[in-house]
Amino acid sequence: MDVEMKMPDLSTTGDEVRVVSWVVEVGGQVTRGAPLLEVETDKATMEVEAIASGVLKRVLAAAGDTVAVGQAIAVIESAEVAAVAREGRPPEAAEAGARKDSRTSDVGEENLRPTATPAAPAKAGGMFARNRARAPEPLAGPAAARAAAPAATGAAAPPALPLSVAQRTVARRMQQSKQTIPHYYLQRSFDAGRIVALRSAATGEPIAWDAFFAAAAARALARYERMRCRSDGDQLRPQTADAVNVAVDIDGDLYVVLVSTPAAKSLAQVSAEIRQAVERLRAGDAEAARVRPADITISNLGGVGVETFLPIINPPEAAVLGIGAIRPQAVVVDGQVVVGQRATLTLCVDHRIVNGRYAGAFLGELVAQLEAFAGA
Repeated sequence: MDVEMKMPDLSTTGDEVRVVSWVVEVGGQVTRGAPLLEVETDKATMEVEAIASGVLKRVLAAAGDTVAVGQAIAVIESAEVAAVAREGRPPEAAEAGARKDSRTSDVGEENLRPTATPAAPAKAGGMFARNRARAPEPLAGPAAARAAAPAATGAAAPPALPLSVAQRTVARRMQQSKQTIPHYYLQRSFDAGRIVALRSAATGEPIAWDAFFAAAAARALARYERMRCRSDGDQLRPQTADAVNVAVDIDGDLYVVLVSTPAAKSLAQVSAEIRQAVERLRAGDAEAARVRPADITISNLGGVGVETFLPIINPPEAAVLGIGAIRPQAVVVDGQVVVGQRATLTLCVDHRIVNGRYAGAFLGELVAQLEAFAGA
C-alpha cells in the first residue's frame, strides 16, 4: 500500500526548507527511522527520516526545491501497511496502525497516510538536479497585467530570482532588527599601520584580517561589560558568552562564524579558527552553520573596497562593528604631513542598552587595542 510522506516540522524559525539531496533513489529500499533525504533549514542542514519501511516509489520534491511544512514530498510503497490491510482491517485501521508504528514523535501523525490517487511524476531535470528552474507562480490582478506587458512588445520578462533559506532568514531577521531596535551610529578612524605590519611579517599563512578585529573587540568588551548586556523589557540581562561573531559570505549566503574566547588566544589561533569555520561552512557542515550566542558581531567589507558602511545589529546583541577598507591617507604626525595606513570603524549600537558616551568610550578602547598589537 502506498504511504504519502509529508515534510515534518523541524522546529526551525521558518516554515519552509530546501531539499538538498535524496539519500535513497526511486526504487530503492527504505527503512523506517533511517535517513531518507537531507534538507537545508534556516539554521542548518539536517536529515529527514523515513516514516515507513518499503520501496521509495515516487519523489515529489527534487533537490533544490523549496517545500513547506506539511507538503507531500514522497510516496513509499510500504509492505507494513499492505500487510495490515491483508489482515482484513478497514483502511482507517490500517492507517492508524501505520501511524502507531511510525516515529510520530519526530514526524507527527499527519505525515503518514495512504494516497488516494497516484501522485504526479517528478518534473523533468532529474531527481538530483540542483538549482532547477521552477515554474513561476500564477499572477493575478495588476501583477498579471505587468507580467503580460513585455510580451505585447516582444520583450521577455526576466525570471524571478529565488532566495535561499539562509537568505530569507537573514532578510527577516534584519528587517525585524531595523524595525524594533533603536540604532545609532558612531565612527572613528584608526591607524592600521601596526596590524598591516604584523600581517606582513607573519610567517606561513597570513593572519585573517578579521582576527585582529575579533581579538580587539573581545579585549575592549572586558573593560566595558555593559556592551555585553541584552535588552529584556524594563531590565538588562548580562551576556556571558565570551565570544565574537564574524559575518562571512559563503556563495551569496550570509553566516556568522563564532570565535570563542578570542582575547585569550593569539592572533594566529584566532585566524586559524576563523578559516577552519569558513571551510566547514563551504563543505556544508551543519554544526558550523548553527547560530550560537556571542557578545558582538563584526562585519568587514574592506576586502571589496568599501570605506564606511552602517551594518545592522544582529539580535539580540547590543552592537555590531562595521569595518572599512585600509587605505593610504595623508595624516599629521608631530606637525608633519605623512602617509599613513588608516581605516574607519562604524559601531552600530542599541540605544536601549547603552548611551552614546559609553559606546564612544568602548569604541575608543577598541581603537586603542588595534593600535597596540605587539605580535601575532
